[in-house]
Amino acid sequence: MARRLPVPTDLPGILSQEAPDDLLSRRRRSLYIPEVEEVRISPIISRRGYLNFLEEKTKGWVTRYVIVRRPYVFFFKSEKDPVERGLINLATARIEYSEDQRAMIGTANTFSVCTKYRGFLLQTVGDKDVFDWLYAFNPLLAGSIRSKISRRSPQLAV
Repeated sequence: MARRLPVPTDLPGILSQEAPDDLLSRRRRSLYIPEVEEVRISPIISRRGYLNFLEEKTKGWVTRYVIVRRPYVFFFKSEKDPVERGLINLATARIEYSEDQRAMIGTANTFSVCTKYRGFLLQTVGDKDVFDWLYAFNPLLAGSIRSKISRRSPQLAV
């Protein structure tokens, strides 16, 4: 003969006296429904190397090791650092490079990355590195800049 277990009646929604509408409205108020989006990081490294970051705290340039794996940019203190010290989502960031910005800052080989909460001013080692890094961050922007430069001065192919 099967043994019968008592059914708990003090749990909400189980044989309770609450109306179904009251139960649903109470649950809607007290529960948060998480929204999860899976973003796959490319296994392909677009570019890696050292970039200078203009830091507010030190009032100067700080060198960081950077790895671009779309849609993210990871930065570390050095090449051997096992801990990611920062992350930029390139899908939501805005990359800016212009001759006006370069002249205003007075520093060569710079471009900026603007996110919703912070802006980064980055500096590369050489002139040609700027376009390689820009291509890793935003290929369309790098292509448009190269075409503008080649239209202005065809003899100076970058």
